[in-house]
Amino acid sequence: MNSKKSSRSFTLSEAEGSRFFSFQRFSVLLIIVALVLTYVVQIRYDTWRRYGDPKINVSFNQYIEPQPLSPVLARAVSFGATEFVADYYWLKTIQYYGGGDPYGKYRKLAELFNLVTDLSPKFTQAYQTGLIILPGEGFVDEAIALGKKGEKNLPESWEMPYYTGLVYHMQKKDYINAAREFKKAAVLPGAPPIVKLFVGIYYNLGDERKLAYEIFRTVYQTTDSAFVKERAAKYVAHLKIVFELEDAVKKFRRVNSRVPDSLPELVTTGFIKRIPASPLTVKLSINPKTGAIIDDKR
Repeated sequence: MNSKKSSRSFTLSEAEGSRFFSFQRFSVLLIIVALVLTYVVQIRYDTWRRYGDPKINVSFNQYIEPQPLSPVLARAVSFGATEFVADYYWLKTIQYYGGGDPYGKYRKLAELFNLVTDLSPKFTQAYQTGLIILPGEGFVDEAIALGKKGEKNLPESWEMPYYTGLVYHMQKKDYINAAREFKKAAVLPGAPPIVKLFVGIYYNLGDERKLAYEIFRTVYQTTDSAFVKERAAKYVAHLKIVFELEDAVKKFRRVNSRVPDSLPELVTTGFIKRIPASPLTVKLSINPKTGAIIDDKR
């Protein structure tokens, strides 16, 4: 009797074991199938991204457009870990800018750069990137404000006024403020010698020619860069020519009660012997309404 029970128990255990091993094999098979499917899907996706022509439409970035906190609130919830929160928002900024412009404009871009630099005031790369990107996305005034903040928080960084000066030049066409920014940059440690030359160039573009002339003379006398010295010498010679022509126009006006129609008229009337050639290879002419000397690069 006991032998029959033992045999029955052994038979049941074998059946249960068989079912268990069958379940194990089925589970392993499912895992293998899942891995294969995942691999195939990944390959197809990578192929589509690499060889297809995926166009990120405007709606794509609507799902990832950040909603940045105000700097005050972000500081409060950071519990002192402001650099960590700044890094988080910096990564969000990179993801946001790389995802296509939602609604036709990166509406939150200026806010993000302002927040990141508020949380991490010494984050040089954030300032530089913002000064390069923001103007092209329509945030010109915000870029200038970011640059000013960078100048305050990074007073030894020549890059802050330098990039701010570029914004004034390229987007605002404000040559005087551009020159002032370059002047700040030129005296800071590490600034390239050519930045001093830019100071004179932009004062010249802003019609502050006498100031530009003195700057070029100083640069010529003090720079150690052969290239900068050569360019400064050419600007000095160019402005000397401009000043001579301006004096001739003034004399012509006193005699004739009008401005000359052109530079050749100054030659034919004897106020100058010939039209001088600028060492900058620009064409000089006269504004017939005001008598101002202009060149074709202005």
